[in-house]
Amino acid sequence: MLAAGGIDRGGGPRCVAAGERVDAVDDGDAGRHAPSLPDRSRLGSCRRRSYPRPVESSPGTVELRAIEAEVRSHPHGRVPRDLRRRQLLAVAEQLFVAQGYAATSMDDVAAGAGVTKPIVYELVGSKHEVFEACMARAADALAARVAQAVLDAGDGDATRLRAGALAWFEFIGERRALWDALLASDDAPASAAIEAIRARQDGFVAAQLAATAQAGGATVEPELVEAVATAMNGAFEALGRWWSRHPDRPAAELADLYTALVLPGLEGLLGWSA
Repeated sequence: MLAAGGIDRGGGPRCVAAGERVDAVDDGDAGRHAPSLPDRSRLGSCRRRSYPRPVESSPGTVELRAIEAEVRSHPHGRVPRDLRRRQLLAVAEQLFVAQGYAATSMDDVAAGAGVTKPIVYELVGSKHEVFEACMARAADALAARVAQAVLDAGDGDATRLRAGALAWFEFIGERRALWDALLASDDAPASAAIEAIRARQDGFVAAQLAATAQAGGATVEPELVEAVATAMNGAFEALGRWWSRHPDRPAAELADLYTALVLPGLEGLLGWSA
């Protein structure tokens, strides 16, 4: 099985450039090595070319580099469980982006973090649970970004709507490779995890809508709020797909388009004001 860090646990060929340094990390198991994930540009034929590769400046890659540096700061003792779990999820996210759900194995994740496969099962769970945890982590970060943007926007329904939309598109733009990989996932377990994330996002938007209505003294039917939230998230996703085909468009333009599409419906259904 091909390892993400260029080490073939089964004795097969390496898939990284000759001379690449592999850092040793003492995680309590003698002789274990923890390689850094190689640059995606160096994966060559080992990468499924239908999936985009993350750039070195992407948030996921930057995060992984920082986590790996923290892991290396524990050379003479066990890496803390929470840090190891964060490393596993960061490694897995990069692999899912580069290879897709189906082509990524638990051996890949374990090798990329320099641990044995049982440690992955112990700290995160099955492959489906690893994928689900990666998606949940991204969804939580997105929700936090949007909520903060809406809070900082101040008064005005339209102003807050556009601020939230801009935060959404900026977040997706920064993680375009992850977003495109999600859209390409048609495996049943991956699809189930994505549907679970969609449901969480629907709930988040519904809560934002309900809070806005309450602040304005309006009474709205919960099922209507739920339906509107689902439609709003559907519009986000549809525009995100379109954006993947037109990546030269700025996030601000997408935010303006989204606001123009959605605001009239919010005015008519929930009493929002422009």
